Amino acid sequence: MTAPSVPFNPFATTNAAGSFGVSSVGYIQGVAVDNPAALQFLNAGLLASTETLPMWGGVAVMSQIPIQGNFIGGIQRADNYADLSGFSVYNQNYANLSSPQSPAPVTLVGGQVNWYPLGCGALIPLAINATLAASLQNGTTLNNYQVSWDFTNQLIVAFNTTALAVKIIAIDTANSLGVTYTSATNTCVFNTPGATAIALCQI
Repeated sequence: MTAPSVPFNPFATTNAAGSFGVSSVGYIQGVAVDNPAALQFLNAGLLASTETLPMWGGVAVMSQIPIQGNFIGGIQRADNYADLSGFSVYNQNYANLSSPQSPAPVTLVGGQVNWYPLGCGALIPLAINATLAASLQNGTTLNNYQVSWDFTNQLIVAFNTTALAVKIIAIDTANSLGVTYTSATNTCVFNTPGATAIALCQI
């Protein structure tokens, strides 16, 4: 039996010469993909007084349990896998600060940090090592592909001893916005293109 066919290709598309053909596919580091099922797990906390850097989206964080009388706990950067609670996001945080010199929104000590915990099913665009991203775009099967996290540079790297509890869903290196912090000027800017991976937070 042969597969049914039609006398033309219904999927063929073209761009007229001289028209616009710009792709709109891309992600913003730290802006979680809309997912009503995961929205209930969005958490908030106050950036801990021990932090010496501002907080932006897509950073590995550790959450402190709120003390009596407080509704939200403290948030600080995670230094290791044992302390990793989840990742900071920009979603529904309207108190972030930005300026012409530092356009990527940040939170300072005492300000609100929104974050998604591991295991919640959220899809979060995270920075990924550019070399690793290029290698994964060549047809690699991403199911159960193990990666690790660089706690210093805040990005996904090739697996080394400990696996990050996320599943890579998609990768973009051509049309996404990454975040770059410059300590000399204390500024946080978006960079394009930024190597970005959609990470499914799983246990």
